Amino acid sequence: MAIKTLLKKCALVSLALCLAAPALCGCGKEGENEKPEEKREMTNHAVYDRVSLPDSLWQAPKIIEDTENDRTETGIGGTIKAIYYRSDYNGQESYAFAYLGIPAGASASNKKPAVLLVHGGGGTAYWQWVKEWVNRGYVALAMDLEGHVPKKEGTSDNMPADLYTKSQYPAPHNQNYGDADLPIEQTWMYYAVSTAILGNSLLHGLDYVDIYKVGVCGVSWGGVITSIISGYDDRFAFSVPIYCSLNLAEAKGGNLNGYYRAHPAARVWDDDEGLSRVETPLFFLAMNDDVNAFPDSISMTAARCKNATVSLVRNWLHSHTHAFARPEPYAFADSIVKGGDGMVKVVAQPEKSSGSVKITVPEGLSVKAYIAFTGGDMKKIPSWGHIRLTLKEGEAAYEITDEMKKEAGGEVTWFYIWFTDNFDRVTSTRMVQLI
Repeated sequence: MAIKTLLKKCALVSLALCLAAPALCGCGKEGENEKPEEKREMTNHAVYDRVSLPDSLWQAPKIIEDTENDRTETGIGGTIKAIYYRSDYNGQESYAFAYLGIPAGASASNKKPAVLLVHGGGGTAYWQWVKEWVNRGYVALAMDLEGHVPKKEGTSDNMPADLYTKSQYPAPHNQNYGDADLPIEQTWMYYAVSTAILGNSLLHGLDYVDIYKVGVCGVSWGGVITSIISGYDDRFAFSVPIYCSLNLAEAKGGNLNGYYRAHPAARVWDDDEGLSRVETPLFFLAMNDDVNAFPDSISMTAARCKNATVSLVRNWLHSHTHAFARPEPYAFADSIVKGGDGMVKVVAQPEKSSGSVKITVPEGLSVKAYIAFTGGDMKKIPSWGHIRLTLKEGEAAYEITDEMKKEAGGEVTWFYIWFTDNFDRVTSTRMVQLI
């Protein structure tokens, strides 16, 4: 493998210009829909201390280029470069593989929003995911968190054997917290969290990135990592955990709940206090019947955050491919950093078995409202019934009826209300427990 070192430790500015060069073949104008730069306070060290993280993670890491693995497929609205960036493991110098996507026209005078992309279990850095964001005008960084390098022909539909090979650099593997009793600096989650924060620092060190518009999006285990780093690193403009988040140890069931019960030392990572303190807009996108993370954990986490939106999706599957295809993460990000029209917003959460839920609806959207209900106890995958509600002037009235109780097996124990628009984007309330 031909790997060319692009910079020395102190030459970060030169690196940024070098990486930008492929995207400068045509300097486009600033997107008409993008917001002007909005400065906000950001901290260059951890803002939460449950786990001690060094300040060095908030400094842009050294980068080396892997030109043989650049992506040159058609349909990419810019460039996707293969790189490694420094992320040491257990005292050993190491480098994580990543794809860095740069939209056409990005430059120091035409800064772009950016997003950090965090894969889940069995995954790696996906160039197809980077492409989705680049084609929407974002600089995108997708890194590998387990010492792997994607195969050229690998896609998000492939199993690990066809997806990646082992990196030449040392890194731990995800053991579902089986390493939780080791010194914390030797565990996979510590490495994954550190590598992700360094990825954010890398994006902040690029002169064609608007540092006030850098967000993060993670899938499955990546959703857990996204939730963790969003509580320690306040530089994110938006955060989108998909499928999984925090409070999994407090949930009543699910695979990840089992990992925390089996490895109590891992609960240090399940703490939502840091996340509850930050002002970062959060969008929790999850299934309502996910065997990995039951939806009560999502609702619990969102309820404790300052600025959280929930989207519980029915008839959905748990995979990287299915996550990349959902429209909500892109729409939510655009609404934060580009001033897009956004999606439906819930004004106030339901609290009892009857009432109404008010929403705000952006101009031009057509919206339908539904109530989902179950008689399950959340100790196993819930089975949901649903009924369409009447939506009038931005308000949906609801009531738990005898018919709903009968369908639920005698009593309705949990319910939530969701809204779907004409772009198939879902916004929901948090879940309400009645019994």
